[in-house]
Amino acid sequence: MSIPNELSPASDALLTNIITLTEQRDQLSLEYSLFLALEDILEPAALLAVEWPGQRDEYQVVHESPSLPQPPASVLEAAHGLSGDFRHLGMREGLDWLLLGIEAMVENGRRVLILGLSGWSQNDLRMARGMLRVYQNFTQLLNDSEKDTLTGLMNRRRLEKHLVELLAARRLGRRDYDTQRQDYLAVLDIDRFKAVNDNFGHLIGDEVLLLFANVMRQSLRDEDRCYRYGGEEFIVLLREINRDQALMVLERLRAKVASHIFPQVGHITVSIGVTLVEHQQLPPQIIEEADRALYYAKGHGRDQVREFQALIQAGEIEVPDVSGSVELF
Repeated sequence: MSIPNELSPASDALLTNIITLTEQRDQLSLEYSLFLALEDILEPAALLAVEWPGQRDEYQVVHESPSLPQPPASVLEAAHGLSGDFRHLGMREGLDWLLLGIEAMVENGRRVLILGLSGWSQNDLRMARGMLRVYQNFTQLLNDSEKDTLTGLMNRRRLEKHLVELLAARRLGRRDYDTQRQDYLAVLDIDRFKAVNDNFGHLIGDEVLLLFANVMRQSLRDEDRCYRYGGEEFIVLLREINRDQALMVLERLRAKVASHIFPQVGHITVSIGVTLVEHQQLPPQIIEEADRALYYAKGHGRDQVREFQALIQAGEIEVPDVSGSVELF
């Protein structure tokens, strides 16, 4: 059986786009590659990616082809209520519409690719669904690489990405809509965890870490994010919350840990340092501030929540010098 020396133009375009898609190493680039691939292969008459953050009804445009028409309101309404990840709507206002559900960049969000053609053939539909599956499979691989294998929490890699996105949004003014709500980052460290490993072994120590992660999940709000930073140290990102609420959430978490009975070990405690995410320029500066509050809590009795800004105001710790170089992740 002879192998052809050249691919057909359609096959070549498909292969090139799949290669480009799987070269990406972050979700945003992967998603944009899917957008460009569908634009190149299918040449749609309309193409748009929209997102509904959280439970909000207002959508925002994520990607679009400026020269192509916008979808009608009925198509946007169907995209908002999309169940599953693939729906062929049929003809509406002169175009045949297809909806592809893709992973949202925000917690509890909905992001949808909207494509309009003069008519969808079965081959076109299979092509679109196949490209979506490639995207989904590779997204899952990326997500797995950003999770801690023991606890299932997000890891330092995902934390860095989220903090970079958050700081960028603040610099661009996209987080100024509500001055009553802010973002807080907390560093949590299990007190005397070395003694747990020394007295009970690393297997029990791992069980404590896993159960601690479960207590974290149960104590936090749905919109909060939690990460395993390394060893017995964890990080919590509290989103769109005021100061009193942030301290209340962290105090509730501290109390739940203290009251929980861990098998064989019994009771453990956790020290927590928290800082407001506001004027920092880089993620390490945020973590350094929360770390300094954590170290203060460790040195003043453990099993407590301490806020960086309050400690600065009270003169308990000095304002850090950020004029020098900052060590990145």
